[in-house]
Amino acid sequence: MTKDRSPFCFPENIAGEMRTLFARLHSADLLRGREATAFAEEAAAFLAYLNAIHPFREGNGRTQLTFTALLAAQADHPLKLSRLDPAGFLRAMIASFFGDEAPLGRQLRNLVLD
Repeated sequence: MTKDRSPFCFPENIAGEMRTLFARLHSADLLRGREATAFAEEAAAFLAYLNAIHPFREGNGRTQLTFTALLAAQADHPLKLSRLDPAGFLRAMIASFFGDEAPLGRQLRNLVLD
């Protein structure tokens, strides 16, 4: 699959990449016990990888945000979705796809910091 000429994970690699990603998340104790900034940065790295895998034909962004909200809540950093800037978040997701996770980390920090 591609979006705007950006290729995502080949279908035959999705299951293996998902196992690798979630094993890494579990070995990081689901990002629990981190202060807010560290959580946001590690969650950004996870989210960038998940987005690159792009396991669904439709609904990846909505599913990723929902999963991230659940992950954040379990890590005691509930997302303040009223602060979400959809256009800025999308730009950050695109930047992370091309290797720059810093904007996504900033977006997530804005959602978890008081």
